[in-house]
Amino acid sequence: MEVYFVRHGNTDGNVARRHQHRETTLNERGQAQAIAVAKKIKRLRPAYLITSTQVRAVQTARVIGNECDLVPETYPAFEELRRPHFLDGERMFGKVTILYIIKWFFGSTDASMHDGESYAAFQSRLGQARRQLEALPPTAKVVVVSHGVFIRFFVAAALNPKRLGLIGAARLFFRIITIKNTSITHLHFSRTAAKRGSGWQVIS
Repeated sequence: MEVYFVRHGNTDGNVARRHQHRETTLNERGQAQAIAVAKKIKRLRPAYLITSTQVRAVQTARVIGNECDLVPETYPAFEELRRPHFLDGERMFGKVTILYIIKWFFGSTDASMHDGESYAAFQSRLGQARRQLEALPPTAKVVVVSHGVFIRFFVAAALNPKRLGLIGAARLFFRIITIKNTSITHLHFSRTAAKRGSGWQVIS
């Protein structure tokens, strides 16, 4: 099975490098990016189109769907990491965010974190998304429109389901901040290989 993860198109929140709420929409550049990536995806001739339920992902998926003659299927399992509401509008590299990341990674029980998603809950949801994809036909070509944090963590967990150490986490967060809007991450899943390991392989 071939799986192509696509990060959603550009938003004003991406430009400002601030945390976004789920209703954030694509900006003009994001719309153009969605059109461009849709033409690339069309050449792959996918049979399935899955998207996060968040608006910026759904908008990107609809453009891809129109180009590929597919109807996007929305699933909460593929949503971005659910952050506490106090982060909405905060700078991605500000003190508030850095403190949150540290607490989140080490499993803080701070009351201010309770309306977000814990590390353990996020890992569980990544597993749910992985199993949903693995249940599709082995010859399927699948496009998944999602978000930077989700995509990078999905790849890491698919290759190695163990909890990240500090060095692995640092490398992963670097990959997260460098992922580009509408970039394509190509994975291959083999049920035969899964009998000997995870079955997932990064192609590009």
